[in-house]
Amino acid sequence: MNNIESENIIKEYLKEVKKALPEWLKDKKEHKEILADLEDHLRENARELSDTGEITTESTYAAIERMGSPKTIAKEYKRRGTPHVYITKEMWPLYLRVLTTVFAVVIVLNVVFMFLGIIFENPSIEQILGNLFSGIQLGFLIAFAVISIIFVVLSMEGYFPEDFKSKKELKKEKALMAKVREEGYPISKKTGKPLKPFIKPLEEIIGGGIGIIAGVFFLTQPIFKGLLDPLFSIIIQIFGILVVVEGTLDVLRGIIGNHKPLTHQIMHTIKVLLKFVWIPLIIFLAFNPQIFPWFYYNEGLELWLNVGVSTEFYDLYRNLMIFIAVIAGLTSIEDIYRIIKIENYK
Repeated sequence: MNNIESENIIKEYLKEVKKALPEWLKDKKEHKEILADLEDHLRENARELSDTGEITTESTYAAIERMGSPKTIAKEYKRRGTPHVYITKEMWPLYLRVLTTVFAVVIVLNVVFMFLGIIFENPSIEQILGNLFSGIQLGFLIAFAVISIIFVVLSMEGYFPEDFKSKKELKKEKALMAKVREEGYPISKKTGKPLKPFIKPLEEIIGGGIGIIAGVFFLTQPIFKGLLDPLFSIIIQIFGILVVVEGTLDVLRGIIGNHKPLTHQIMHTIKVLLKFVWIPLIIFLAFNPQIFPWFYYNEGLELWLNVGVSTEFYDLYRNLMIFIAVIAGLTSIEDIYRIIKIENYK
């Protein structure tokens, strides 16, 4: 009877330990080996603590007390990963990737809602910008809080990024890594994954050069300068400055090439900020069609005249400008994606 009771106690203890183990471990065969080793160790302790050298109810309880509660045992397997703030270093890159991706989605959704609001509600420019920035701010706060809590919990449970991948994916990655090492491709020091060049230097230099030329054209306004509305002329000059700065950054990135990942990330961050300067200016133009030029050549006077946008085309003009603002917002997501991608090259 004593022997049967001891066996039941051991089984119940192992059952509770299994229940307390982190989920990532339960999905692997390792947990069976852990429980088997734990059972052997428990029986060995029970015999050692028994006066007769046989497992008894009393010696089993004493062995369990020595080994610790199921939660204490499971806690050891949750201490996986290197501590880093409240999220482990192993989970940190994935955390940043998820965070920035969700932030990008928040921006896109708010820009889309802004566009729909302009079409169907006809709000003022103050309402548009107020709703846009408050929506983005609220979305960022909620996303940051929810994602951070999830990753803190996952870190406390000892999860690693590879625990979310299927056996097929892990096997495929292993085969790819073997091929990469064999062919001599560069490997990220941080992620251990194979890397491809993250920019094409010549394309960046040519594209940046074209951008600088366009920006200088906007700044100097060599054509029709005297015919432009003064306010429109100033806005175009601001656009020119932004385009020159962005073009210069592209040229510099091309010169640097596939080196200095942090420098590339800083430059992309600046480009994202420049995009956010573009958007309010474009929206301002959308709601002030009277300052936008429309040129007409008068054959009698042999002169170009600025007749402006006809009032019957104001709605079309406004929607077109808002569409351009949306495109400008969406292109910032590309820069955010590149910032995330370059993180792997450090």
